[in-house]
Amino acid sequence: MAVSTEKIKLNKLGLTKTVPVRMTIGQFNKMNELGIELLEHDQKMLENSEGMTTLDYMLAERRVQKLMFDFVQDTFSLTDEEILKIKDSVDTTQFKEAFSYISDRLRGVTDKQYEEAVKREKALREKEAKEDPKEGSVELAD
Repeated sequence: MAVSTEKIKLNKLGLTKTVPVRMTIGQFNKMNELGIELLEHDQKMLENSEGMTTLDYMLAERRVQKLMFDFVQDTFSLTDEEILKIKDSVDTTQFKEAFSYISDRLRGVTDKQYEEAVKREKALREKEAKEDPKEGSVELAD
């Protein structure tokens, strides 16, 4: 039985290449381990946000970003120069969005399914932004 291979576009990371990735159990486990670490980071940040210093916050963010870059470099066999190009090409928000795309693709989501999900999420955010917060409130008559 053949191992499935996903072709992942790296243009969202500022690289003009598509890389085939074999989705082995080992690769899937690496992705899940990183996911667990990211969720633990988010939980720690929420629970300790009041007691964290700026330095604590910056160190935690740097650690998470390094984990994500190491995963991307390992998964796609990128060179140090390509990682530097990514760091010089995208901002933090773009990197997180690209990482989300990569994670979804590695989990078997197609490009079409991903784009549809992004459109739905964008429409939902726009709808929420347009809703009047006063709507549904009751005004009292004198």
